[in-house]
Amino acid sequence: MVSGKYSALSGAIAREQSMANIAANLSNVNTAGYKKTSVSFESLLQGAKQTEETKGINYSRTKGNFTDFTPGPITETGNPLDMAIHGDGFFKVQGPKGILYTRRGDFTLDQTGNLQTSNGLQVLNQANGPINIPNTATNQISVSSLGEISIMGRDGSTSVVGTVGVVTINDPSKLKREADTTFSLPADGQETIVAEPTLAIGNLESSNVNMTEAMTLMIDSLRTFETYHKVLKSYSDLSQKQDELGSLA
Repeated sequence: MVSGKYSALSGAIAREQSMANIAANLSNVNTAGYKKTSVSFESLLQGAKQTEETKGINYSRTKGNFTDFTPGPITETGNPLDMAIHGDGFFKVQGPKGILYTRRGDFTLDQTGNLQTSNGLQVLNQANGPINIPNTATNQISVSSLGEISIMGRDGSTSVVGTVGVVTINDPSKLKREADTTFSLPADGQETIVAEPTLAIGNLESSNVNMTEAMTLMIDSLRTFETYHKVLKSYSDLSQKQDELGSLA
């Protein structure tokens, strides 16, 4: 009976972790460039241990979290500094401890004309340097689908002031989730510069969280959790009755 109790407990804990993961996804359903996470589970006992030692009772635990990098829908905003990547790829930004990668392209300019993310991280060019757009008050800004940023002066002259860096990652599963839709890449990861990216200018990539799907998963996980909870209560009631009856000599 003890084995069954711990099996139900492990199942309840796993479902609680699943619900927490789904809740995090739902809270970011409107976050541009957000990539949903999923939780996978595994059984602790295999083969003879399950069939013989625990008489078919098994235990479950979280195997790991993984990120789904499926592109989200692209929505037009009309903002010339909003950018969305068609297909694979990431923008590079300067994080507090090094280079980070993101699909979120709602960029802005700081007071000195540096291109930055909505949370203040510098957007990097293909050479990992900052992108500065001078004289923004007097020049008209335009961005090409290749990520080239140009300014047009009042005299009609045009000059390219920078190119937004876009890279692909050879193994996206190596990316580690950081704050606000950003990811870091460990030393054994590899990036490749996309020489001719295809960017949708004046558009943003939305979150790839499907609210209907996430809500369905949440309801299913909640019902499973409640079932495990009922099983635990049943074991608790049985233990109490057993204590009341005592044991036969």
